[in-house]
Amino acid sequence: MAKMYKLSSRAAEKNQSLYVSHDPEQAGNVVRNEEGAFAYSDVFMDKQKNYWFSKKVEDQSNDHKIFIFDYKNGCLKSQTVKGQPNFYEFDPCVVVACEGDGSKGSVLIFSKDEPELMKEWKVNGYLWEVEMNQDVLYISSYIVEEDQAVLYIIRNGKKKRINLGSNMAPTDILCHENLVYVSGAPVLNGDPKKIMVLNEKDKVVTEYKLSISPRALYQVDDQLLVYELDLATGKSERIVYIDMKTGEQKEHEIPHSKIVECTNDSLSLLEQNSKTLYIWDHCNRRIVNTQKVADQSKVI
Repeated sequence: MAKMYKLSSRAAEKNQSLYVSHDPEQAGNVVRNEEGAFAYSDVFMDKQKNYWFSKKVEDQSNDHKIFIFDYKNGCLKSQTVKGQPNFYEFDPCVVVACEGDGSKGSVLIFSKDEPELMKEWKVNGYLWEVEMNQDVLYISSYIVEEDQAVLYIIRNGKKKRINLGSNMAPTDILCHENLVYVSGAPVLNGDPKKIMVLNEKDKVVTEYKLSISPRALYQVDDQLLVYELDLATGKSERIVYIDMKTGEQKEHEIPHSKIVECTNDSLSLLEQNSKTLYIWDHCNRRIVNTQKVADQSKVI
C-alpha cells in the first residue's frame, strides 16, 4: 500500500506543513488507544488554525470519517470517505487523498477559510503522492490491473492522465521552475529506478537513471536529493545528489533511517529502533551530529 508522508512542496526551505510525519513509513496511520481498540489519526493544524483528523468508521469497513474543526466558527464538521485519508496543505487549499479500495481512490479539495468541500476527483489505482504547483494539482498512482504508473494532472477544472511506464510505482513528485520531477521505483526487484522530468506541456523531456530505488525527492539549492527506499526489502541506506543543471550524480551511504526534515543546510534522519537522530550536512556530505530522542508516539 502506498504511503504518502510529506506534505506540500519538497523544496527544502518549505518546512511548515500541515502534516510532517516523524516516521515516513507510518505516516497517516492510525493512533490506537491504550487498549488497542478504536483509533483516531494524528491531529494536524493548517495555517488557518483549523484542525484535521480522521477515524475508521468500523473495524470491518473501509470507510473513514474525516473530522475538521472550523477554528473561525468553533464547530466540528465531518465527511465519510472510502479508504485511509492522507492530509496535504497547500497555499490555496487542503487536499485529502483517500486510498479507496486499491482499484480506485479519491482526492478531495477543501477550502481553508470556513472549511468546506470544493471538489472531488476520482483516480484509478493505488494513490502514491500529491503535489500542487501554481494551482495545478499532480497525483501519482499505480494501476495494478494495467501494471501502469500514472500521473494525473488537474488543471483548469480538467483531469489529464499521463502514462509513465510499467513495473514501476511513481513514488514522489517535485515541482521546480516549470518542470515536474516524478520518481519511479520498481514494483519488484530490478528496474526501472529513475526520475522522469516533464515540461510545461506535460511531456517527458529528460530521464535520470538511478542506482537506488527512489522514494522521496527534495530540492537542495540547485540539486535534487533522492532518498532511497527499496519497496521489496524496506532498505533505506543511501541518498543521491543530482545536479539539476549537469545531471551529475553522487551517491552517499547513510544510516538505515527515515527522513524527518530536509533543509538547505542539512538532513535530519531518525533511526527508529535505537531512537537516534542523525544530522547530515549537505555541504560536507557527512553526519555532523548524533543524539538520542524521546519516544514521540502518543495516544489520543
